[in-house]
Amino acid sequence: MNMAAADPGTGVDLAVLTQYGVLGIFAILLIIFARTAYKRETDRADRLEAEVTRLNTLIAEQAIPGLTLATQALDESTQLIKDLHRERELDRLRRLPLREIE
Repeated sequence: MNMAAADPGTGVDLAVLTQYGVLGIFAILLIIFARTAYKRETDRADRLEAEVTRLNTLIAEQAIPGLTLATQALDESTQLIKDLHRERELDRLRRLPLREIE
């Protein structure tokens, strides 16, 4: 790295910082670290955002239709159980003598 060149990311002339000796070098290292860490974190955020988008699409395309079908099957089975229960109750009432129904 050419320390005499101006740092385009921060607008700081790194050569000026070297005039301060050890403190200047620490400042240069801090600037380099901050730029590297910022770039790494923004790349990571972009990658994770793309993954979230992919997973949301997957859920919308596969999980939601599957859950819809499961809900419909559950509604149908509930209705069948109600019908079966009603038929059993009617059969039971038909077997009783007329005086016990009243």
